[in-house]
Amino acid sequence: MDIEGRLLDLMSRMRALEAGVPSGGAGKATTAEVDQIKADIAEFRIEVRQDLAALGDEMAGLRRHLNEYLSSIQCKVQLQPGSL
Repeated sequence: MDIEGRLLDLMSRMRALEAGVPSGGAGKATTAEVDQIKADIAEFRIEVRQDLAALGDEMAGLRRHLNEYLSSIQCKVQLQPGSL
């Protein structure tokens, strides 16, 4: 399941628990259901943190690459007569 779908599922389950709506017609939410939702949320948070860390690494790599490219362009422009 994609992250958005999982998040929507968790949100709907939490709303149902807060409202005291029976899940699956079996009565009020049990402690096990609440614990499972908490575990799902914790897992989701870990995945989001990992994704954000990976995104940060990708952005740092892109920044380095662009800085190197800009430096090489600046050197080429400075070597050309009549530039700027």
